Amino acid sequence: MTDQTLLHLAKGDAICQIAPALGGSIMALDCGGVPVLRRAVGNDLLDTACFPLVPFANRIAHGHFALNGTDHAIAVDYLGAPHAIHGNGWRRAWSVEQAGPDHATLRMDEDANDWPWPYAAWQAFTLEEDGLWVELTIENRHESEAMPAGFGLHPYFPRSPESTVTASAEVMWFNDPTGLAVLAQESGLFSGAPVGIEALEGLDNFFVAPDPSIVIAAPGMSVTLSGPGAGFHLYCPGDHDFFCVEPVSHAPNSFGRGEWGPQDILPAGERRSQRYHFAFQA
Repeated sequence: MTDQTLLHLAKGDAICQIAPALGGSIMALDCGGVPVLRRAVGNDLLDTACFPLVPFANRIAHGHFALNGTDHAIAVDYLGAPHAIHGNGWRRAWSVEQAGPDHATLRMDEDANDWPWPYAAWQAFTLEEDGLWVELTIENRHESEAMPAGFGLHPYFPRSPESTVTASAEVMWFNDPTGLAVLAQESGLFSGAPVGIEALEGLDNFFVAPDPSIVIAAPGMSVTLSGPGAGFHLYCPGDHDFFCVEPVSHAPNSFGRGEWGPQDILPAGERRSQRYHFAFQA
């Protein structure tokens, strides 16, 4: 990814770099030279700092779901096989609708090849001296049919031995051997006190936390990630220098289970937005 293909936002000591062609991903978010998110280490989507999750988050079992009596099949991504994962917005190039010194809006259009309904999506970035706003918008472009619509962000945070996560969540979803969330049970892991990174190692689980506000802290940087939704997914592989805390609008495979909330169904021709905030202090 060359410098010419990136959008560069700056406000005070904060900088944000965005790659429209690479899934509309954030490549860097720093404050005072300190990484808020892990800096991109290559040109692969999985090497970015953050990518969008539209029109659904996490997994849909075997890429199948039913809506209003009709069965639908979507592509299975190799990363989530045998399940569909993370929507298709992160696999698309986004176009720049407008950009300024500290803000930018990207757009992506889906023509119903990889999702049963045509839709458009936007990402609006607004950088502040001590924070970043990311607003995701989806518009159902079908002439008559409602469609499911989910949102989320997939940020990567730098991991250090002193990293902690603070959140409140009473319920965790447990996974089957394929990584699919299948059982929700009470969990005392997140009770509002900081949890050290070693206690999170190996997790790849969803935590029920309506409209969460999560603090990710390490020496030199504290980040509060907040936004509307059903909770957050925490991914902390044991052999990497990052971990992910992903705010999402719905639980994993809720579409596959047919567990539709009113916020999950978008009528034809209508738009819906969700706004996420990274507040940081170096």
